Amino acid sequence: MTVLAGSTFHTPQRLIRVSEQLSAFNLDFEDLIIHSRTQVFEKHVPDSGLSIKLGHIGEEHFFIDGQRHSIGPNEYLLVNRHQAFDCYLKSPTPVEGFCLYLGQPVIQEAAALLLRTEESLLDLPDASAEAEPSFWEKIYRTSENELGQYLEWLRPRMASGEGIDFNRVFFDTATVLLRSHWKIQTEMQGIACSRKSTREELYRRLCIARTYIFDHYRQDIQLEELSRVAMLSKYHLLRSYKQAFNITPYQQVLEMRLAQARELVLQGGNLENIAQDLGFSDRRSFTKAFKRAYGMAPSHYREHC
Repeated sequence: MTVLAGSTFHTPQRLIRVSEQLSAFNLDFEDLIIHSRTQVFEKHVPDSGLSIKLGHIGEEHFFIDGQRHSIGPNEYLLVNRHQAFDCYLKSPTPVEGFCLYLGQPVIQEAAALLLRTEESLLDLPDASAEAEPSFWEKIYRTSENELGQYLEWLRPRMASGEGIDFNRVFFDTATVLLRSHWKIQTEMQGIACSRKSTREELYRRLCIARTYIFDHYRQDIQLEELSRVAMLSKYHLLRSYKQAFNITPYQQVLEMRLAQARELVLQGGNLENIAQDLGFSDRRSFTKAFKRAYGMAPSHYREHC
């Protein structure tokens, strides 16, 4: 795929690669993938298209409603349609990323299909094929939800530009985006709070706590430490975390340790080292937790799976 610039933005191509020329355009595209690579970029966007900004190499900075969002590798940011924002980067080395723009028709088509097949979604306030929902604008880790995992799968295909069925990619992206959004709505509704603004702020803090767990699950995370990071009392954190995610912080840590342990066991890792590296007190406690989760001891699991 050649590098396209200038008036080539008006071509029917669905993936374009740009460098310095990107600042000359309005960034309100639909059903388009931009693969950017640049060292300096600064732009105010008064009216954006619905987009998913995926970090790849280096760090990009976005300012939305007075908040700074910095996207690095393995992270992505959602920007709603008609949202104003500022984008800035200045780097001694090229910063590379992808931006997927989704048109309203593909969002509506995906919503209509989901609502026909998942009746439970009808209870959600914005689960509608008629109106595009307002998505939660924040930095997401690609490892934390279905959309992020799909973007990781899509990343090398966007980089090569080969063998892509673009209609399928945009529809699948819209479908996974909506499923992830409705999951967030369900989690948020689980929080016992009467005011919507308070519930949203509490959910934001719970997500900070969950991200901290994602980053430090190998370590001995204390509840006091987690509550300080989330700026919540210990008991408020425990109660609200369980309401939103249907799991306690301790269970979240254990779940992540065991998921990683399972991969290492299947790769033939030393069981003593696995237990130590993943924060278990000893091999015995690791074996007990693993057996409770997967129905057999790690050594037997390796033999049979």
